[in-house]
Amino acid sequence: MNASATTTSPWSPLKLTTYRWLWLATVVSNIGSWMHETGSGWLITTLTDSPVVVALLQTATSLPAFFVLLPSGALSDILDRRRYLMSGNIGMMVVAALTALLTLTGTIEAWSLLLLTLFRGIGTAMIMPTWQSIVPEIVPRAQLQAAIGLNTLGMNVSRVIGSLVAGLIIAALGTGMVFVFNALSLSFVILTLWRWRRVPPATSLPPEKFTSAVLTGLRYTRNSPALLATIYRSVGFYFFASVMWALLPLIARDLLKGDASTYSYLFAAISIGAIASAFAIPYLRRYYDNDQLITYASRLFAVGMSITALVHVQVIAMLALCLCGAAWITVMTSAQMSAQTALPNWVKSRGIAVFLTFFMGSLGLGPVVWGSLTHWTTLPTALLTASIGLLIASQITQRWPVSGNDQLDHTPSQHWRKPQLQVTIKPDQGPVLVQVRYEVIPECLPQFLREIEQLGLGRKRDGAVFWGVFEDMNAPGTYVESYAVNTWLDRLRQHERISRQDAQTQARIKALLREGTEPLVRHFVTPLRS
Repeated sequence: MNASATTTSPWSPLKLTTYRWLWLATVVSNIGSWMHETGSGWLITTLTDSPVVVALLQTATSLPAFFVLLPSGALSDILDRRRYLMSGNIGMMVVAALTALLTLTGTIEAWSLLLLTLFRGIGTAMIMPTWQSIVPEIVPRAQLQAAIGLNTLGMNVSRVIGSLVAGLIIAALGTGMVFVFNALSLSFVILTLWRWRRVPPATSLPPEKFTSAVLTGLRYTRNSPALLATIYRSVGFYFFASVMWALLPLIARDLLKGDASTYSYLFAAISIGAIASAFAIPYLRRYYDNDQLITYASRLFAVGMSITALVHVQVIAMLALCLCGAAWITVMTSAQMSAQTALPNWVKSRGIAVFLTFFMGSLGLGPVVWGSLTHWTTLPTALLTASIGLLIASQITQRWPVSGNDQLDHTPSQHWRKPQLQVTIKPDQGPVLVQVRYEVIPECLPQFLREIEQLGLGRKRDGAVFWGVFEDMNAPGTYVESYAVNTWLDRLRQHERISRQDAQTQARIKALLREGTEPLVRHFVTPLRS
């Protein structure tokens, strides 16, 4: 049994007014978004017969994120997240309205649909890290898993409603009207965000500059084993699982010999499986941890996709895609929970942006592979190849566990005293070198080196551009930890950022020092030139 499983009610976050209204707004917006995606998916099959061009629609949706997510995450962390979300949604509303106009006037072409989808993908990438980053701001940590589950549930309820309604509207009024509804749905999100009175986290320091913020996000990710493990597990699933979304229109048209309604039903079947999974996950977590859920869900997806490839009967295909939808959401929820709990608030948007960059990159590059493989072989061959690849990847990526992330405590410890300096230093002066001297009990040296390595990762996550530990050649048992930050302001930010997790590591290190000694901290700064 999973000892960390939560007993919080899956519905408890809805009691929070701010979360409830933002959740309702995203449900309405997602209905419009899934209608838009369903309409685009079917429209592209009427504009071209090329499987590569059809698959490129998914690439146009997902690939921009690979280039946009990290800069957008940095902007989200240094700007007001509410206003940033409003701006992104306004831009997406304009794109939806333009798509509707071209479609209703009959001037839309395959290339223009791909271009508008690309702009829509850019807009989605701009707001994705921010939507996920505000969840921990508006719900307590104890309800975070429930809130992520509700977000997933809302997304998939929206998908069912959106895909079914889109199929009816396409049949009755044409594809252009689904894009009209998407534009209208985004206005509700904008209004809700405008009414939200967000209270930014308290800080006495100015915001980071853009370039520095981007580099800090990358540095944090590189030195966070918890976040890296989440990325590896996610890429191992989504690259192969992207075959479902990339080739779904062709499954409906070519394997099942269907029409727009068939495509809509398949879309709905995936969503029904996802909704069932969203309800089941809180109970499954009582018995399985994140690693087990990701592994079992990957295998379930491979089975469902293989059935779809081999049995060309609509009812069976819908049942198989129900399994795929359940597996997809199980992995998505587990991965999102793992990413959220691997990050502190000050870098949350950037860390999530890096995670989503690889997630969306997998969804962007995968369809090119599966569409090309379909072009050179057959549709069933591509589906089966992806299924086999997923089984292999699910086995290999188990070497990177993610189940311990929810035990990490990123709360700022605030236990460092403000440095007492004898010289005047400007905030942007640097680089700054910090040295900490330790006198270690000889028999405790192996444990000290293990703990200091963990502390070093924390220093680099919090802003250190260099870190190392050295033995004093003239004083056996004395070790000097040295690390550098770019400016004195970055050093002050480290004081705000150091977490309780790192404070516990420091406490364990102090217990390994010779009796009567303490870590001795000294600061050095590059002098200003006159």
